[in-house]
Amino acid sequence: MRKFVLLVLFVSLFASSLYAYQQIETQHTTIIFEEQDQMFAREVASFADEVYENLASYLDYESDGKVPVVMTGKTAWANGYYAPFPASIYLYITSPDDRFIGSRTASWLKSLYTHELTHYLHLNANVGLAKVLGFLGPGVNAFSTVFMPGWWIEGITTHTETTFAEGGRGDSLPFALSYQVPLQEDSMWSLAQGAYNGPFNPSGRIYVTGYLMVDYLISTYGVDAFNTINRKFAAFPFFGLSPAFHTVTGHSAKEMFTFALDERKQSLAPVAGDILSKRGQGNSYLPSETKIGMVGFRESPYDGSALYRYAGEKEPESMFPLPISGRSSLALSDAQALLSVESFDPTDPSNLSMVQVSYSDLYLLDLESREVTRLTEHQRLVHPALSRDGKRAVASRISGTNYELMEIDLEQQSVVPLYREERTSLLEPSLNADGSLLIFLALKEGNSAIKLLDQSGNVQTLVGPTQDELRAPLFAEDGTILFVGEHEGIFSVYRYDGEEDGTVKLLSDPSGIFAARIISGSLIYETYTPEGIALKSVPVDRMEHVPANFTEPKRAPRNFEEEIEYPVSPYRDHLHLNLVLPFPFVEANNIQPGLWFHATSNLRKQSLIGSIGYSFQGMRPISNVVYQYAGGNYSLQLAGDLNVYDYDSDTYLTSASATVDIPAYYHAGFNTITRFSLQPSLSVITNYSVWEREATLALGGYSMSRDYRTIDFFGPSMNEAVAGFQMLTQGDASTQRFAAFASVMHQQRLFSSRHMARASLSGITSSQGVGSAYPLFSFSPRGDGDAKVRLSASYLLPLALLDFPFLYGGLTKAGLELSAQTAWYLADSTIQWEEAWALGVALTGNYVIGGSSSAFQPFVRFAYLFGPDDWNITIGINGQGILDFFPTPDHAPRL
Repeated sequence: MRKFVLLVLFVSLFASSLYAYQQIETQHTTIIFEEQDQMFAREVASFADEVYENLASYLDYESDGKVPVVMTGKTAWANGYYAPFPASIYLYITSPDDRFIGSRTASWLKSLYTHELTHYLHLNANVGLAKVLGFLGPGVNAFSTVFMPGWWIEGITTHTETTFAEGGRGDSLPFALSYQVPLQEDSMWSLAQGAYNGPFNPSGRIYVTGYLMVDYLISTYGVDAFNTINRKFAAFPFFGLSPAFHTVTGHSAKEMFTFALDERKQSLAPVAGDILSKRGQGNSYLPSETKIGMVGFRESPYDGSALYRYAGEKEPESMFPLPISGRSSLALSDAQALLSVESFDPTDPSNLSMVQVSYSDLYLLDLESREVTRLTEHQRLVHPALSRDGKRAVASRISGTNYELMEIDLEQQSVVPLYREERTSLLEPSLNADGSLLIFLALKEGNSAIKLLDQSGNVQTLVGPTQDELRAPLFAEDGTILFVGEHEGIFSVYRYDGEEDGTVKLLSDPSGIFAARIISGSLIYETYTPEGIALKSVPVDRMEHVPANFTEPKRAPRNFEEEIEYPVSPYRDHLHLNLVLPFPFVEANNIQPGLWFHATSNLRKQSLIGSIGYSFQGMRPISNVVYQYAGGNYSLQLAGDLNVYDYDSDTYLTSASATVDIPAYYHAGFNTITRFSLQPSLSVITNYSVWEREATLALGGYSMSRDYRTIDFFGPSMNEAVAGFQMLTQGDASTQRFAAFASVMHQQRLFSSRHMARASLSGITSSQGVGSAYPLFSFSPRGDGDAKVRLSASYLLPLALLDFPFLYGGLTKAGLELSAQTAWYLADSTIQWEEAWALGVALTGNYVIGGSSSAFQPFVRFAYLFGPDDWNITIGINGQGILDFFPTPDHAPRL
């Protein structure tokens, strides 16, 4: 075991020096990045300490430690994280192409850093129980987070990103509409539902609820009230936040939510019009006229993402699924669709456990034949644009924190730079019918403008710049330009005509307008409803023609200039101890003392988890250690057990193993994602008189459909396969035993419905008998032999999408599985049936904890064994049984 410990230490020290990560240290932060992202790391360093000091003072945070800030620039979308164990924050350099943090955000990195640093200072504060139990390790600070509702976690961050940085969700009209419209229509969710993100609109419910609550609390009672409530809650978090709210404010959290809603409620008068889109939960995006009719994209938790055809007053017809999300992922011509499809790349060595390298590539889809052509590979292209004649295509490409315009050669399937501006994001491009003119949004320093680029390369600013939000510029049939603009808290449709009226307002809707076009004498536009984005149609004769009036642009902030020279040095990703907890263990019905420990590195490339103790019965030390290294495109696991008591042999066993997971094949296509990996492992086990060595080689993987729907409780259509070979030797290798195993599984959606059918076949052959392999549910096998095959068939029924608050989170889904299993053996060259078959009924729920947003799937299963006429009930979680109840012990599985 001593050699194993030394091996783990050597691998850990060696692994910490791998890869070219660098660091910049400021007074309060350690900024970790790859070499190509140094410019963005220096930008964060320029404001990191100032923001830290402002927020630390605001939130009464005291600590001498530096904040680890991990930056990553190889993603196709925007995000950020706070992560405990060890406490650190992750910043995606890519800014959001959908502007979810608000159009008036002057600096994406500063707003994101402010948001995530707030998480760090809030959730890593040494308050409450953490102050008493701090001797257990820094990770104990995260204890109260488990009981914390999501709205309390995200409420303070949306407040600070708006207060301490320019822009933010609190200064975003689309964000405001997500609560103003439900309030107007008396369909607001409850505070308990705001504790977690459910399956229904809005998708970011914890952010909306949190902003309403925390902003009202701080504006009414001051930030000291927030900090006091947080400390009192952390001291005893088990009963939620209401006791602390009542102590500090005299009102419960539920009452405060009512007050916050009353303050925000406005009297909205939405425009009367016909709703064209399908009713119910989901987002329907602006359609276009094509050769196959008027078609548009819709995404729904029940029906997934698909292209729909609109025909008069008929219900929109679902045509076929699409692997995209959001209106800006699709462009339509007369006969084709250009799509931006996202994917991960698990084979890239730059992958981190929390941030995988990702891409967004373009596909061309023929609307009539449905033939798909892939145009790009390993690009990060968003917001595709396609001319009406289908001859020219343009898209925006991620470039650091900004976006540049790219020309797409449809014949050569190549990408060429078209136009860029410094420190500016060029988004939502749109081509006229013959592709000779291109309009686009130019977003810079919190201001929006609409610009035109002609074929000669001349650029003209048509509208703006303005601090009002501009959206969705489109060419109309008559050559004028329609776009959406915000003014005085209302979105309106505008028309730009450079030859006649200039810019005029055509129609306003207090419920929101996100994109619009004129089709067959009607103005069709996207508007907000409590169920999501819907399509509304208004006759063009109801349009007004009022001169436009936009707000002046925001004053340009000081450009980033490094005033302090921050030295750059190599970063070593060492392990950090997070927690040490008492962990007594049971040995032969006697309780023995022990400790459990947890250590990880900032990049999460390394982890060391285990336990140590002492057996007074055996008078020897005992330990269990698992070390893992995530190398980006591979992983290594070293595991060791010292003096673990074995009940069957009544002796102490010591073991060590090494397992490597290596990607063998990966492909992300338009319809499916396929991945296979190779997993070799070696292990040794001994009682110090007999030694056993085991070598295993397994190859496994899956092919999964991209047609996934939120209600798909059991996942989409897929295939899975695994095969392996195992060799076991004893002593001086004179005794050798072999085993081979394989399994295949196919899951298929039934007739485009939500129901699934699954069939699987698993087999094993072994020179020492198959023993208890592949039981029928939890029943003990009734036979034995040299080989065994188990056949399983299931009918999978998603029961419902739920939004039911429970304890510290909520139930969001439920599913029912009806399964049948039987098996055959090969013994003495004779095939023998199990002489039994089992029928199982399993009810499973999906439970989301609000604080950590972790999902668990508890289940209860009743199984009946025909033949012996036995039954059992199993209760478990995430597919693993925890408790089994049998009427007779004879058929209980052997331990």
